[in-house]
Amino acid sequence: MLLLLLVLFFPITRALFLSFFEYNLATFEGAEFIGFKNYLDLFSNSSFLSALWQTLYFVGASIFLEFVFGLGIALILHQQFKGRNLVRGLVLLPWMTTPVVIGFMFSRLLNASYGVVNYIFMSLGIISQPVAWLSDPDLALQVIVAIDVWRETPFVTLILLSGLQVIPMELYETARIDGAGPWARFRHVTFPLIKPAIAIALLMRTMIALRFFDIVWVTTRGGPGGSTELLGTLAYKKAFQGFRIGYGSAVSFIIFVLSLIISLVYISRLHEQRGRDI
Repeated sequence: MLLLLLVLFFPITRALFLSFFEYNLATFEGAEFIGFKNYLDLFSNSSFLSALWQTLYFVGASIFLEFVFGLGIALILHQQFKGRNLVRGLVLLPWMTTPVVIGFMFSRLLNASYGVVNYIFMSLGIISQPVAWLSDPDLALQVIVAIDVWRETPFVTLILLSGLQVIPMELYETARIDGAGPWARFRHVTFPLIKPAIAIALLMRTMIALRFFDIVWVTTRGGPGGSTELLGTLAYKKAFQGFRIGYGSAVSFIIFVLSLIISLVYISRLHEQRGRDI
């Protein structure tokens, strides 16, 4: 509990406290209490509203795709085949790679001038000229979503695979004897029994995605033209580049509130599901 108070409770309460002040490090002046002005300024600022919408879009799109791909891969890895343990280890490699390294890697692969992706696509005739994957305002956010899906899908796969492995095989045998086909067994046996694992995977991924920062900062820094600006990058820019600690703290606390609300929804649904199962 003392460790949690030190690394979790204190930073959160400190951010909330600072969000009620005009605290600008560039002016060398003391903090001035301004109440809810930072929050009122945020919700009247188009850049914040844009970052909020883009964050919610990023979270929704990335988690949906990660769940779909993660469930599919988990179902495949749950089957018996030669070299399964090796494949399971290889699947985890993207998730085990440092986000900053991934950001630098994809910024090179997707470079409009010398990127390998453009070279391969042009060689195959898929595109006729280089595409500015990270410089096009209409494409950049979709590319960031794709990069996050590539990295985080193994994590979702791991959680769902653990849920699949605790399902008693006798249930599948009974369903098969009763004439249930593959889809019926998945719908009536597999999916209901892995709902707790699904809730845990979605909960953890949502909390992480709302704070997403490192990969987008390395690849686009919120550009071009703010098209990939998320709440995490906005908070960093306001607090550590614009030296507006109070304003940046307000953005950070909104991220915390969003995480808390969504987490409570997931947890309540999980308890409801367990109650029905009991």
